[in-house]
Amino acid sequence: MVKLDSKKQPICGGDAISFAWEDGFPKGYGHTSLSYLKHCKGFEEAKNGDMNAAIDVVKKCVKTNRLQEFRAEYSDSFLLPVRSRNMLPLALSYEIGLKIWDQVFLKSTIHRKSLYAIQRLQHSPVFVGHIQKDMTYIIVDDIVTQGGTISALRKHVLAYGGKVAAIVALAYAIGSYDIAPTRGIMVRLLVKFGDSICQFQSIGLVNSFDELTNSQAKYLLRFSSIHNIFKKIAKYNRNHIIKQKYDDDTILVE
Repeated sequence: MVKLDSKKQPICGGDAISFAWEDGFPKGYGHTSLSYLKHCKGFEEAKNGDMNAAIDVVKKCVKTNRLQEFRAEYSDSFLLPVRSRNMLPLALSYEIGLKIWDQVFLKSTIHRKSLYAIQRLQHSPVFVGHIQKDMTYIIVDDIVTQGGTISALRKHVLAYGGKVAAIVALAYAIGSYDIAPTRGIMVRLLVKFGDSICQFQSIGLVNSFDELTNSQAKYLLRFSSIHNIFKKIAKYNRNHIIKQKYDDDTILVE
């Protein structure tokens, strides 16, 4: 079991806190390819609230040996599915068969399919719900790409005193199995942008580099300078209206 360091880290010029990923945080547990999952019959229906379709898709995708290994390693943990209209994380939790914590929900539903990667970093999902202090959770999602959703849910858990031991999903984008930033990636990020954390925070891009997933960190390293990051954000935000739903209300962020 991963031993977690839940030390809260102060963020530039404010009261916000961040949680560094733990050394040795395990790679993501997956079952199938992203292509196979997306072409699986019933996938779109499951994403749009059909639990029967979600159960069928999960049964077609999971690997029995992986389920057995996972149950044995994390038998004392609670599964924490990403709860939203998408039924696949909950269906996968049922298939895994461990205890499920069903008191946390996705409050903000950003239309992430229409967002560019830099916008996804700027508009992080928001979760609400009760977390039991000192309880260990396994986050369950259907697909991990940049990892923004699982990162946001992990921060919700840690902020209320819980622990996250692993991430499990049906499929991962190429290169996304590494959840926590590798030491090499983090060193490169700090060398390149370490003096700019206040600027990153000022536009809501990230509170602290150590809360990024490995995929998010690698994406930022593709930019030659923070000036180019700001230019990209300005361009996309100028040309696209981002719809963000809170419960039954819709807020337009330009």
